[in-house]
Amino acid sequence: MISARARRAASLFRRSLSWQLGVVVAALAMALLPMPREMVEVVYAGGFYPLVRDIITTVSRLVDLALFDVLLVAGSFLVVSWWVWRLSAAPGGRRRETVAGLFAGTLVAAAALYLVFLATWGLNYRREALASRLEYDAAAINAERLEALTASAISELNRLFDTTTDLRWPQLDDLPDRLGPAFERVQRQLGGVRLASSVRPRRSLLTPYFRRAGIDGMIDPFFLQVLVNDTVLPFERPFVTAHEWAHLAGFAHEAEANFVGWLVCLDGDQAMQYSGWMFLVPRLLGALPEEVQRWFEAQLADGPRADYAALRARLSRVVPVVQQSARRLNDQYLRANRVTSGVASYGEVVQLVLGTELGRSQWPASSLAVP
Repeated sequence: MISARARRAASLFRRSLSWQLGVVVAALAMALLPMPREMVEVVYAGGFYPLVRDIITTVSRLVDLALFDVLLVAGSFLVVSWWVWRLSAAPGGRRRETVAGLFAGTLVAAAALYLVFLATWGLNYRREALASRLEYDAAAINAERLEALTASAISELNRLFDTTTDLRWPQLDDLPDRLGPAFERVQRQLGGVRLASSVRPRRSLLTPYFRRAGIDGMIDPFFLQVLVNDTVLPFERPFVTAHEWAHLAGFAHEAEANFVGWLVCLDGDQAMQYSGWMFLVPRLLGALPEEVQRWFEAQLADGPRADYAALRARLSRVVPVVQQSARRLNDQYLRANRVTSGVASYGEVVQLVLGTELGRSQWPASSLAVP
């Protein structure tokens, strides 16, 4: 005869098993099944995400810590402690069942974390492409226009350097006041209704890893804080921050975040504009034939040339093994989130700058005579 207590225990076990299985199945379904981008754009990006973002950032602004650090440290500690405790408490003959249970429990926890990731930020990867909203024209991309833009960019970089030599570059904490209004204006220009507010960039416990891996910054997809490698150079800070703010605004694709970050910098003061062009010029040069590239590099004035030398010196301190590992991990992460070009997507910003009317409207006049 089965006791009432045993029946209740069996019922609780079945409910627990059903709940855990449901979490794993839901995570697999969200990872594998296609979702209409139009639905994601309207329901998630246009409604749910801005609401969640405003709630989370309102709370996270009150905390001085980088909450992703807390999640990483505390989560790792809890998982390791749980495994050690369960294995040490398991009877000698039941270690195999205990390990199987631990794997299952860890899988359920990972599935639940993935669902939270999608809800708080990750579904932005499945939005409609920004290019489709900006009437992207692939026919507008050609060698002549690329060279014309490169000439304009280098002329502007040379001019802006002379105007910023006596300016104080902003610290990370200064950027919400210095660049935040431009961030809001660009969001409106792109059709935003419920705008993301600029947040103060945070320094993270991950900075030593960022330095060795050559990572400039990241958006925390759970607490929506912006984490910036505090070794980035003063003229890099505005663009790096604007790029991460673009992610906060829901532009998950790296090319789109680069494009929006560039627009934000160009909408700011002259120091912010210099940071934006400093980012874009190497991407333009990289798209040119080697001989043409060398000619344009020779047109850089001494000031920007010295800044690029300082940037190369900073990046020379990365650890190649760590950098390659981080690059592979980022590539896998992007592809898992349906960015088919992986890390190559960072460089696709040139296509948006050349192929959209909004991008072309930012080009300044050039003083260089392209041979």
